[in-house]
Amino acid sequence: MEDEIPILLHPEIGIHWSRMRPKILPRNGHDTGYMEMMIKDMPYALSKFDGLDLQTLVLGCTSASIMETSKLIKIPKKYRDFRFISAFDSVIGQLTKLSAKSIMLIAPYDVKTIEAETFALKKAGFLVKKSVILDYDHEIRFIPPSNIIEIFLKEIIEGVDAVFFSCTALNTVTAFSELQNSHNVTIPLLSSNIAIAREINDQYKISMLK
Repeated sequence: MEDEIPILLHPEIGIHWSRMRPKILPRNGHDTGYMEMMIKDMPYALSKFDGLDLQTLVLGCTSASIMETSKLIKIPKKYRDFRFISAFDSVIGQLTKLSAKSIMLIAPYDVKTIEAETFALKKAGFLVKKSVILDYDHEIRFIPPSNIIEIFLKEIIEGVDAVFFSCTALNTVTAFSELQNSHNVTIPLLSSNIAIAREINDQYKISMLK
């Protein structure tokens, strides 16, 4: 997320980070226990922003933001007037703007998590025609663009309005550029990071019109 969001945002938008990460990242970083602990730590993470002039707060984890627990986050009173969006909120917003009704989902998740996201997308009005697990050896952020390109070209199906690559740890900008420029891919490609950046950029444009 830290690698892609800065290059996707309008240059006048400042970013402040508060990282929530265990000392040792488990092989399956998306297990329920880990996500719930991270969500409960949100108020503490927000305390790191004390004294800063902020307009928007972002929960930058797609799989955490589809969990029911994320809806119970206790935002400190001093931050309640700020706009709060999650990675999943951003994805829904951008899929809606793309007028995408049916999608293909690709994610570096375990079966349980990808099924949960498929269900969450369905509840939001999107049909996941195909879901594909993107495997990795070490950490998600080290998945190379070549793997993303390969799995897309291998798994893509007809009849979908967009392809969504889930997870903010997944770096997709380089892969998307190559797919569009070298492989003539015209179907809309969306990632969690791109969705977040577009939501923030859209809000910035609206604020500039006021």
